[in-house]
Amino acid sequence: MTCKPPDADSMAALRRIREEVSQRGDHCLAMLLGGVDLYVSIGREWELLEIMRKFAHDAEDMVNNTPTAADLQKLYERMEPESPEAGS
Repeated sequence: MTCKPPDADSMAALRRIREEVSQRGDHCLAMLLGGVDLYVSIGREWELLEIMRKFAHDAEDMVNNTPTAADLQKLYERMEPESPEAGS
């Protein structure tokens, strides 16, 4: 499941609620809310890593089939027209 980035206000509200719950002494619920905060943060990072991994896999053929600088120089030199003789 792909989620949009959480709204900053929503995350601030979650942290505020967690703090209030903790101050009331319900440490288990505070820990659960902390886990939700962590899950949202790590979930977004994990999604980004998966996108980067997929791109790296998809781009592998492009990178492997890229000619080297030496190959390009040889191709350029082979295609270079001969200079006309001056004064003929």
